[in-house]
Amino acid sequence: MADGGARLAEHHRRTSMSKRRELENHIDSLADIGELLGAMKNLALVESRRINTFIDAQRAAADIVEHTLADFIADYSGHIAPAAPHGEVVCLIGSERGFCGDLNQRLIAAAESIREDAQIVLVGSRLADAWTSDFAASIPGAGFADEVQNVLASLVAQLTPLLKGARPFGPPALSLLYLAEGGTKHHSLLPAPEPRRDGPRRTHALQLNLSPQAFHAGLIDQFLETALGGALYDALLHENQLRLEHMEQAGHRIDEQLEELGRRSNRARQEEITEEIEIILLSSLGSREP
Repeated sequence: MADGGARLAEHHRRTSMSKRRELENHIDSLADIGELLGAMKNLALVESRRINTFIDAQRAAADIVEHTLADFIADYSGHIAPAAPHGEVVCLIGSERGFCGDLNQRLIAAAESIREDAQIVLVGSRLADAWTSDFAASIPGAGFADEVQNVLASLVAQLTPLLKGARPFGPPALSLLYLAEGGTKHHSLLPAPEPRRDGPRRTHALQLNLSPQAFHAGLIDQFLETALGGALYDALLHENQLRLEHMEQAGHRIDEQLEELGRRSNRARQEEITEEIEIILLSSLGSREP
């Protein structure tokens, strides 16, 4: 009887040991994931600071262009007669990388208000993968601040033929749709808004080396480039902030799981010790039997 009880206790002990080892392996795996998330979070924090630096420079450039455009319109508005827009091009800026929650799904939901005949340009591979409707063009987005200028060049190259328009009609309107701090942003870029000029009017008009029409065309190109670049940086910053929040939430869940697994592992170890004591006691009783 004692030998049978000892064998049963030994079986339970081996089962408890197996469960405890599984728990410890699970704990080790989660701990490794937690360390990886911590490293990714630190990188995201550094990247957010870098993006903010680029944004400051981009906004300074945009201010210069907008002030120049305001001065030009104040002095030469009679020399330009923009054509009425025909059609619409909408550029959606989504994510290139993952781990940013439902950013792309929210952007797609916001795009439901876009006219059906609008030409859609998608920025971001993850957005393009989630997009189920037709689109005119798609390019990879920026994963890091250093990549924005290359993405901007690709975006301008894709938009240029779409914005030429078809004769005898005028060029299409252009707008941007993306997520930034404060929610969804839908900015109209073309026709270019007429900026307001603050302060007293100058006594002398701008001195131009080009015709007003050629200067205005070049200035609009600069306006579009700085506006597109600013939107790309803003969208990337918001994506990075969402990634940080996502990683923080994942880190909290891992900590909670590690705490629970630690308690379970301790209980399994206590059960294992109890069963070892039972085996010793049953073996001792068996050795006393005649």
